[in-house]
Amino acid sequence: MNHWIVYFQDNPEMLVVREKHFADHVAYLTSQPDIFVDGTSLSATEDAAPTGGMWIVKANSRDKIVRLIEGDPMFQSGHRTYEIFATGKVLSTK
Repeated sequence: MNHWIVYFQDNPEMLVVREKHFADHVAYLTSQPDIFVDGTSLSATEDAAPTGGMWIVKANSRDKIVRLIEGDPMFQSGHRTYEIFATGKVLSTK
């Protein structure tokens, strides 16, 4: 299985969505241990509101990643876009 990076960019309206759906988002991702490896929110500075996010996933196909993304309660709001990047050689313990 290959590792991939998913980069999310949020619209300003996403802050409200984050607050409303965060628990469901975490529950969804932690229920997907075969594909979801790790993730974090991204912001310009440590104390700034998030403006996006990043996931590390492992999958045999881009289609599986798209299904994971589109099933996420945070994505279903329509206030974030994403890009999927293939990675090169991975040095990982997971």
